[in-house]
Amino acid sequence: MALVPCQVLRVAILLSYCSILCNYKAIEMPSHQTYGGSWKFLTFIDLVIQAVFFGICVLTDLSSLLTRGSGNQEQERQLRKLISLRDWMLAVLAFPVGVDMQRNFYALYLEK
Repeated sequence: MALVPCQVLRVAILLSYCSILCNYKAIEMPSHQTYGGSWKFLTFIDLVIQAVFFGICVLTDLSSLLTRGSGNQEQERQLRKLISLRDWMLAVLAFPVGVDMQRNFYALYLEK
């Protein structure tokens, strides 16, 4: 069985996050009408951060595929900036918010 390349998996994850976001906004919930709307929930904030992160991952993969083999120094410099943005976003936003969300969930679960 052939393995699926990571680029295909990242595109699939990005599309799933975007579809969840669209369906989440389509559901009428009483909390959407209050102050802060859905942005006051950590799960929604984490969903948006993860969708943006995987969007940057897909953009990085496409850029690396398009600039492969070209000797253009400017394109390689831009690609390095994009990779550092991806790494920064994982280290500062995506991973800590996701871990904090799971920690809060398990704390509530174990409290019962």
